[in-house]
Amino acid sequence: MIKKFGYVCLAVGFLTGAFITTRHKDKVEWPAFGACAAIMFAGLVSVRSAARADHDDHEVHHGSIETLTKALTSIVGKLSAMNRDRDSIDVYDVHGRIDADFMTDLGDFVDARESMIPIFGLSAYADIMNAFATGERNINRAWSASADGYIDEVWASLARAEARMREAATRLDEERATVSRSADGDDRERSLRSEGSRRPDA
Repeated sequence: MIKKFGYVCLAVGFLTGAFITTRHKDKVEWPAFGACAAIMFAGLVSVRSAARADHDDHEVHHGSIETLTKALTSIVGKLSAMNRDRDSIDVYDVHGRIDADFMTDLGDFVDARESMIPIFGLSAYADIMNAFATGERNINRAWSASADGYIDEVWASLARAEARMREAATRLDEERATVSRSADGDDRERSLRSEGSRRPDA
């Protein structure tokens, strides 16, 4: 919205200023021309402010994607370790370990999840969140089963949780790779255009 306002101001200021300078051949209406220049200046400031805000949002979103990746990597690693060491873990200790080891990572992922939408799109967001949510439900199921001493349900739930969290992590990595390839292609295209513009005519 701010950027559109800025472009409108630039256009109005320029066109009105051009009209004013051509209306009288022998003189320039400086007060009116100055007002047009002020409108153009306001438009330029608005466009630059919007561009800076867009850049800041881009940095924030990509920082949040790093948070998502770190959280999922940690969750998958801890689930894998628990499932690997299941024979040495008391079933009644599992819910305590879940509280200690997973709550921060799960919370970090949930807090940053919406940053995926502007970067990956709604379809990819839905795929990743579906896998994550299923994995989280199975972690919660393992917590309840541990509190009640149902050993088979604990490990079945944690195995399902690991599989779904791995799916979410893989899907996230795929989307990051796709975005990275697209950005690299855009950079190469801009570089080629720049080289072409600098190349002297034969």
